[in-house]
Amino acid sequence: MAILQPIHNIAEIFSKKDVKTVILCPGSRSAALTLSMVRHPDIETFSISDERSAGFIGLGMAQLTNKTVSLICTSGTAVYNFAPAVAESFFQEIPLLILTADRPAEWIHQYDGQTIYQREIFGKHVKKSFELPADYSNEDCIWQIERVINEAINLSQTNPKGPVHINIPIREPFYPNENETITFDSNVRIIENCLMDKKLPNQFWNNFKEIWQDAENKLIIVGNRQSSELNETLAKFSDELNIPIVADIISNVNSVDSILADVILASKNEKFRNKLKPDLLITCGKSIISKNLKLFIRNNKPKYHFHIQENGDLIDPFQTLTHKVEVSPEYFFKQLFEDLDFLKFKEGDEDDENIYFELWNQSNLKVKHILHEFLSNSNFCEFKVVRNVLDKLPENSIFHVANSMVVRYSNLIGLGKGKNIEVFANRGTSGIDGSLSSAVGCAIKTDKAVTCLIGDMSFFYDRNAFWNTYLPDNLRVILLNNNGGNIFRIIDGPNKQPEVGEYFETKQNHSAEFFCQENNVKYLKVKDEVNLELSLNLLQEKSTRPIVIEIELDGLQNVEIFNEYKKLFANFS
Repeated sequence: MAILQPIHNIAEIFSKKDVKTVILCPGSRSAALTLSMVRHPDIETFSISDERSAGFIGLGMAQLTNKTVSLICTSGTAVYNFAPAVAESFFQEIPLLILTADRPAEWIHQYDGQTIYQREIFGKHVKKSFELPADYSNEDCIWQIERVINEAINLSQTNPKGPVHINIPIREPFYPNENETITFDSNVRIIENCLMDKKLPNQFWNNFKEIWQDAENKLIIVGNRQSSELNETLAKFSDELNIPIVADIISNVNSVDSILADVILASKNEKFRNKLKPDLLITCGKSIISKNLKLFIRNNKPKYHFHIQENGDLIDPFQTLTHKVEVSPEYFFKQLFEDLDFLKFKEGDEDDENIYFELWNQSNLKVKHILHEFLSNSNFCEFKVVRNVLDKLPENSIFHVANSMVVRYSNLIGLGKGKNIEVFANRGTSGIDGSLSSAVGCAIKTDKAVTCLIGDMSFFYDRNAFWNTYLPDNLRVILLNNNGGNIFRIIDGPNKQPEVGEYFETKQNHSAEFFCQENNVKYLKVKDEVNLELSLNLLQEKSTRPIVIEIELDGLQNVEIFNEYKKLFANFS
């Protein structure tokens, strides 16, 4: 048996357990891992030089497919560069498996090259960390390696999904001899993880239905990334039971007419806001973009708040939780609807007027009309550009929205009902550091058109997303360039400080034009609304190269128009 055979067999375990996408970052100590993954016939590999970008490209792939993607790198600071993507995947519950090559323990902190403390390096930002033995000849060690790889893969796919780290000490020699062939043991040990769906007892449902019947104002709020199955069920709550569904754009609840709660709740009219207070609140999903919504619920606490999540942690961003229900949202809402529908059938099929539902609905229709008129009559600005981009997104496509102001603008506007568009965003940690790389990873893994809407600070911070040979021609990047972090002139606090320009907004004068030339990316520059409309038509067309549309905007004018928007809705009722 070859000395590194147990390491080569990791690729065989990957194949048998459906981990078939691997991101490889070049390095010497990880050579055995790299060669075995590349030479395995069932594994698709990508070589990405920048570990930070590589981590987010892998995350974008796993985000789309919901399957475990593996990241592999050499020892030393290369490992730390995975950290932002690992943290994002942890809080967004995306399955990543991180394999880091390391020196054996006796050589740590002995002034040897590329050596840092790698054991449990990601701390609490992984579901679990493992360390493989450095001895590959002992039968017990081989058993341990195979057991750990199985456990790590299973754990990454167990709800809540997330990142798992395996640190792998490897001794020299790293490379096979010149005529040595890497083989894979087809009898490698495979351990399946048999999962059971959690169900709620009848007593829970009896108690819950009493609460439901007694509650006059019922509200459902949906957070980040929901399934198509849940989407269809929630549509029945809205259409047949007249329950308002409030969902951010990143929730992917697009089978109901999106309620622009972020705009409605910008109102300072307390009498109006009090009418929107729920008695029973049901929430599911992860993060919520809208600060207005979070503050509204915190200040208008419902009597009952049920949060539906499979994650064992107690998470309460609204500070109102009364019941944590640890089952899948798909099961919970499907069962609840069936029970309520049967109850409605037994009691007669007459629809009761739902004043609370109508208040949300009518308010939504009003704000949509006012917002449309406001943006239509506004000068050329970010807010208006985002509205036009959302209108032009092709059917059956993917929308990747970056953080900072672009995701806020998108959430204020919404996608509307029935648009078959999947929305992705890095809202686990909400950083600007990997949005472009995540979009690239997503586009590599799909034939659908992928549109990435991104600001200039996020774009240039993550420019190494284009430093690879896999750029897909289905990627369209809409770059809003206002020459700085314009959000700091919009949010309260930094906008009132004399240092805002240099130390918060951090003005820059970069353009993406030459950067696109270097990377063989089609580039267009837009400075006005007429050229914007012409350029956005490219979102509907196929191309032989990725496209970047850079839109030059006046940062101060963006602030003025956004402040006008806030004044417009301050007294809404």
